[in-house]
Order: sequence, then structure tokens, then C-alpha cells
Amino acid sequence: MLRPQNRKTTPGVKDGQVQKKNRHAFTSHQRCVIDRKSPGKGYRHVLSKRDVRDFLSILPQWNEVSELIESIILIPGDGADFDGLYEHFDREQTGMILLPAWEKDLWIEINDDYFDQHRHIYDRINLAYEQVNDGWECRFTLAQAKAYMLLHILLHELGHHVYRLRHKNRLLRIMPTNG
Repeated sequence: MLRPQNRKTTPGVKDGQVQKKNRHAFTSHQRCVIDRKSPGKGYRHVLSKRDVRDFLSILPQWNEVSELIESIILIPGDGADFDGLYEHFDREQTGMILLPAWEKDLWIEINDDYFDQHRHIYDRINLAYEQVNDGWECRFTLAQAKAYMLLHILLHELGHHVYRLRHKNRLLRIMPTNG
């Protein structure tokens, strides 16, 4: 028969103070959580959490811009009809950016209007595209999809956040406007 052992109920408390455990040094992205959900069946994330973290680390004034961004989440692609989404919460004054997964083959069909709005970006990343019956077939490689998501979609969503901060008369010195 085993003897009952007296177990400490609060092993992390010394002299009435909770002790820090393991890693307690803050990272440069301590305010903004970067999370990844499962991409869903038939989908894949073109970005990793590390891709996002590395990209954010080279942005000028990232510490000021990230002040009220709660999270950047790589979400499932199932039924997502957007490339990226910025949501804000008025009560908490915070926001989040959602980046959906892509279909596994990375080739997408888009309509004429969307193609016309983004053609300059596609040309800049040397994307192969071809006109098809109902629009355009864009043939992304993984590197091109990453570039598109980081340099266009993520920056676009961050732009919504900066605009909101300015509009709310907060952090007015971030990224000067032209005109």
C-alpha cells in the first residue's frame, strides 16, 4: 500500500510572491500574438509564424504600430472570401489581423476587376497569369504567394490599423502622410 505524500500546493510561491517559471524574457513581439490555426482540408498556409515575425521585425516603427494590435492569426481557408481582414474592437481599443490559408495548388482564378486592381503587384513579383473564360488564372509559386501576402496583404491590413489609430487621435506621429 502506498503512503500518502504531502504535496506542495503552490510550489511557485516563495515568501508570498509568485515566482517566474522558465522563459520570462519578453520578445520584441510581446504585445502582438502571432497564432496559426489548422489550414483546413485542401488548404495550406503560405506563411509561417516565423515568416510573419521576421517580416514585422524589419518594419520601421513596428513597436509604435503594434501597440494596439492584439494578434495576427493565420486562419483556415475554408470558405474565406477575402485575402486578409482587419477587425477592431472599440471597447478595448485593440484590433486583430486575419490571414486565411490558400488552396494547396496556389493557382487561383480571379475576376477582371480584381486582376486590374492588382496587376501592378503581380507584375512586380513576376507572377505568371493567363486570361481564361471568366477572368484570370494566376499561377503563384510559394515564394510569390509569400511575397504577395507579406508585401501587399499584411501591409494593407496594417494600414487599416494605422488609419484607425490616426482617426481616433491616437499615435498621430506614426508614418507621416503625404498631402
